[in-house]
Amino acid sequence: MYERRVLVFPEVKEVSYKDGEIIIDEEYRVVLSGDAAPLEAEAADGVARMIERLTGRRPQVVDVHHVSGKEKVILVGTSFRDMLTSRLDRSEPEGYVLEVSEERIILCGNDASGTFYAGETLKQLFRVRDGRLYVPRVTIKDWPDYRYRGLYVESKWGPDLMTLDDWRELIDFMASIKLNFLDIGVYGCWTIQYENQITEFMMVPVRAYPRLRTPKTIRYYSPLRKGWVSITYLPRIFSEDFFSEIIAYGKRRNVTVRPAFNSLGHNTLIPREYPEVSSIDEEGNPTHYGFCLTNPKTLRLMFEIYDEIIERYLKPNGVDTFNIELDEVYAGRGKDPKDPKKLVDPWCRCLRCSGFKREDLFLEYVVNLIRHLAERGMKKVSLWNDQITRMGLLERFAARLKEENLIDKVAINWWYYGPDEESLETERFDRGRFGSELGLTRWVTPMAGYFFWWLYQSLLRNIFLMLRRGFRQEAEGTVAYCTFDYSFHRNYYCLSDFSWNQTKERDLNQFDEKYAKAVFGEEWEKGLKALEELEKIASAGSETNRFLSNLFYYPYSYVHPERKYPRSYPQEVIDNLKGDQKVPLSAYLDRIRELHETARRAKELFLSINNVKTTASPRLLEHYIVECERYETTLKVYLLIFRALNHYKGAKENQSRDRDKTLKNLDEAVSSIDEALNLQETMMLNIERTKSHYLLPQTMRDLTFMRTFLVDLRGKLRAARERYLKGMTSELPPLDF
Repeated sequence: MYERRVLVFPEVKEVSYKDGEIIIDEEYRVVLSGDAAPLEAEAADGVARMIERLTGRRPQVVDVHHVSGKEKVILVGTSFRDMLTSRLDRSEPEGYVLEVSEERIILCGNDASGTFYAGETLKQLFRVRDGRLYVPRVTIKDWPDYRYRGLYVESKWGPDLMTLDDWRELIDFMASIKLNFLDIGVYGCWTIQYENQITEFMMVPVRAYPRLRTPKTIRYYSPLRKGWVSITYLPRIFSEDFFSEIIAYGKRRNVTVRPAFNSLGHNTLIPREYPEVSSIDEEGNPTHYGFCLTNPKTLRLMFEIYDEIIERYLKPNGVDTFNIELDEVYAGRGKDPKDPKKLVDPWCRCLRCSGFKREDLFLEYVVNLIRHLAERGMKKVSLWNDQITRMGLLERFAARLKEENLIDKVAINWWYYGPDEESLETERFDRGRFGSELGLTRWVTPMAGYFFWWLYQSLLRNIFLMLRRGFRQEAEGTVAYCTFDYSFHRNYYCLSDFSWNQTKERDLNQFDEKYAKAVFGEEWEKGLKALEELEKIASAGSETNRFLSNLFYYPYSYVHPERKYPRSYPQEVIDNLKGDQKVPLSAYLDRIRELHETARRAKELFLSINNVKTTASPRLLEHYIVECERYETTLKVYLLIFRALNHYKGAKENQSRDRDKTLKNLDEAVSSIDEALNLQETMMLNIERTKSHYLLPQTMRDLTFMRTFLVDLRGKLRAARERYLKGMTSELPPLDF
């Protein structure tokens, strides 16, 4: 049956409904003018491809002069504006009119990008019934509220293994939901996490500085291959040097792609490989973390790196924007592999740097970078807000930019990943004003899903909050911090919906219902219930999700000043739950059982759905199922571990007086760990079969830590049982983890 309300992501501004639908039959042709812009040709081709995908037949794309006035046509381009019966009385870039009438469809934008988006909307209106392709008779007038809308894909595990085709797939996905901006992190460093190595990523080769390379080795257990896997690699984008091709493809799909190159805080590789620019400590030794900001070699190095990126990647593709980041410049642990617990400061202690305030050094460094990039043709330079506001520099920064005539070339990205609006009413966020009273261009950065290797998180509340606040402060753009994983599909759709259309009042409940209808079709009510159950455990920033996040491996990959490193997982979790003086272990176990049941219900609801309607994302239902399973299995494994430990405790209590009870306890302990290991490996296998190839090594590595623990524990339990059974010991040993 014909459904009157159209379901389009992002939400359109104005829709006028007429009676009924039209059938797109084999007589339709897609029509372009001879002077059509490349984006309009892309729109025409995209519509033709979608018709072919849905019907098996591809309509011709022809020049307007080869079509008679009586033919059935889909007219694509601004040159057909005079044929519209209704005009868009707004001039925003990317605005468009989509008009569907008998035997004629018109896609007409304010510009070529608007026409392109009219095509993306039309593709979402197509419906197949009984072998026929239908489109509702509507007139849509639409335009964006945020000028720039997109993703910031961090330089991290996952993105470093993406092929050129993977990046193209990401860009196609973004284009389909009208996201037009992609920041790609090309240099960033963090802390020691695995194998006593600092987590560092260099995603583009810099010929002037050839030692800037970040090889990785990742080892994990693969249930699919029934054995251990070890891969050693450089980032694909680095080794195959295809950043320019990503930018070019983005341009073809109306997605601006630019580099994000960090320094100072997220910066260990450069000062380690080129220690002449490193900050030094009180003894005059390079810290290999941060720069000496009074050394002229530092700016020279940064300028040469920037210039090479501009000349090789940006200029050939007509890109004139750059992200210099500059967040989180403070002392941290895990910066020195020789002494992981050592607190290392990125601020230089040399004679000259010691003569200046850190605030002055930072401000001068930032302005120098911006000035240089502007001189090299960059019209928009972005950076994060937090270090500027942490140092109380916001007003000075704005004043300095005005003095240098640079203020129109700078955008500050205000980032926040939590769900609480009160947190924005702090100095870090200019009391929620985001610099709006200082003449600064503002972008906002929520999170769209980042920790794919750790646990699934719903970021809807954060995205909704940041986009609403940003719109009120007249923010120009938004890029959501992320890595790309189809499990975060709903987050991406939320970002799309509320960055395009802030004008129409609606809440997250309405969004979820619309999303469920678009994705799950006739079974949307089941899908909505499943999403609601999953939200109970996966809502980022909630107390429940914080509790759950500490049951997985990733937090224990970090150096802790009071813990042995590498840290013992999941033994540290077990000790924390057993040793809490305020909450008894029984209460924790009751909570784990309750959360396990929630995850199980969510998974069963997803499993009951037979049809996934969307064509935008491969295997979307399987992604939701496996994310529920990751929660469900992890919780069940902890219950089984504690059951095994309890049985072993019973065995030790009975060992000197009841041999049969002791053996039964030992058998139950082994059986519990056998069950846990089987569940863990089954979950890992399902993840291997579902996730994109580039996400697997890091995801599987983190899951392998629990598997290794279970294998080791099972071995110890079996050995203890064997020794007791053979009379080789009169006292069961304590379990040494």
